[in-house]
Amino acid sequence: MRSVLFAVIITTSGAASAAGLDDHFDGSKLDVSKWTTQQVLSHQIEFTKPGRCGSAAIDIVTKEGDDGLECEDDCQRAELRTVKKSWPTFGDEVWYSFSFKITGDVPSTGSARSVIGQWKGPGDSSPMIAQRFDNGVFHITVQDNDVRRVVAKAEGDPDALLTAQNLLGNLEFNEQNVNAIKSLQSLDLISRNAPEVSKQFFSQNLMQSMGPEAKDSDAKALSQALGLPGDGDLVSQFRSLAFVAEPEKYIGKADIEIVPEANRPLPDPRKGWVDMIYRVKPGRTDNEYGPRRSGEIDIWANGEKIVSVKGNIGATLKKKDNFPLAGPYFKFGTYRLRLPGSFHFEFDEFSQSPTRAGLAQLCATH
Repeated sequence: MRSVLFAVIITTSGAASAAGLDDHFDGSKLDVSKWTTQQVLSHQIEFTKPGRCGSAAIDIVTKEGDDGLECEDDCQRAELRTVKKSWPTFGDEVWYSFSFKITGDVPSTGSARSVIGQWKGPGDSSPMIAQRFDNGVFHITVQDNDVRRVVAKAEGDPDALLTAQNLLGNLEFNEQNVNAIKSLQSLDLISRNAPEVSKQFFSQNLMQSMGPEAKDSDAKALSQALGLPGDGDLVSQFRSLAFVAEPEKYIGKADIEIVPEANRPLPDPRKGWVDMIYRVKPGRTDNEYGPRRSGEIDIWANGEKIVSVKGNIGATLKKKDNFPLAGPYFKFGTYRLRLPGSFHFEFDEFSQSPTRAGLAQLCATH
């Protein structure tokens, strides 16, 4: 029996605090009392049967000819957002659980800047937390103002990922370093995804200079050729981060502490339902109003703890901006650069609560 979530909790100021929200999508019809549709077209909303637990799940479909609503460039956007009455007071602890999977035309390369779920707080330009699917790799990012960090991913070595991010964090954000990192990413993707092309057009030393097995002299030579500072460590470690879109957003310091659990990767959503649980407690030590303390995030996937995150999360709240202390709000669906084919983001069993005990119970686990 699924637990019944309670009604909105009202704070002394009258604002909704971590409102309960529960949707199993079994009616095969969107409940507009729970979701807003300003960033999705009606033909992009379908339902698939059966769902993760019940009779149906919602399916957000992005087809080749689809445009995006509220896009700033040539992108495809089809997202549903929680209604404002369910937004918590910003700074409150909120728990979320949901299941999702990805089907259809799913490119393993070229699928850059693909957001498949996000939390946005007051003042955020990029989401404070985002589920992403770039170049065939499911990963989760956290933002410290304009600087981004991967906190979990579906494949690879978490320690190597942290090393690469730390090295990028030591770089100064300037045009030379941005162009160098973009060039390094292009070379790495060509060497892995088109090895015959790289053999024909690039020297063997160039291709061997990237990756953890690279000779120090080769890595240093490529680093110098690209105009990067240091002794080549970034060149040899960058491969573990090369899948991300916009690698320049990882340049510079971020006050984000990432503690992975037991070297556990995220599941691959192309292989079946992935059950996610998030604990989100927003905050920053440099806020001029609102929650003036470190933010906290804990993430579970398929019943296993994946990572804990602590630090300055989201955008700094400045008194002059005077953003309302509401959110973060949650969105799911697809937001990406235009790609061919039909992409299906199936979503089910959503629950939001101030406590983990208040989340709706899921059916049998993996």
